[in-house]
Amino acid sequence: MKTDRYIRGTAFILFLMTALSASGCFVSAKPEVYEDIESYEERLTAAGNQKWHKWGMDDSIWPAQITGDMQVEGYRTVYYDPFDAQYLGWLEVVYTPEAYEKEMERLRAIPSDAYAGIYSVTEEQTCEPAAVRADPYYGFVYALTDGESRIIYCEQIFCNYFMDLDYTQYIPEEYLLDGFDASADNPYRKERMQ
Repeated sequence: MKTDRYIRGTAFILFLMTALSASGCFVSAKPEVYEDIESYEERLTAAGNQKWHKWGMDDSIWPAQITGDMQVEGYRTVYYDPFDAQYLGWLEVVYTPEAYEKEMERLRAIPSDAYAGIYSVTEEQTCEPAAVRADPYYGFVYALTDGESRIIYCEQIFCNYFMDLDYTQYIPEEYLLDGFDASADNPYRKERMQ
């Protein structure tokens, strides 16, 4: 009698786990990390790849292509989709003097958004923001500069007011806007979810 109940209970649990797995409730996604600058353009929104929709955020702050007058010092793009797509990335470039002036002119022409207060971000003191696209729900796309020749392009794009991804493992802290907090228990999320 107890054996029958045990078998039925076990069968029910297995059925339930199978049904939940099929419906996507048990997702075991791993972050996809890209560091090959040769495939840089494949992950831009402009490429039309549906996976890289970036929740409609405008990523035109990032250069459309890597050119010969750009010395790439580092690059990483991360895609993570445990339930909702998340994007994290940075590209550090040292430009020739002429190319730097031209790129800064392009960036200054992009309308920047007010960003202080979103996800606990304060006014940037570490580096000079060259351009910032900020969304109070989806996050940031921006470029920081040392004012001389170096520009760092960054993005943290996500939804639901937090990142499932531990972004601190994938982006240097100095590339994040000052005060940025998209952890699961961040104060900005708590305020918005009230």
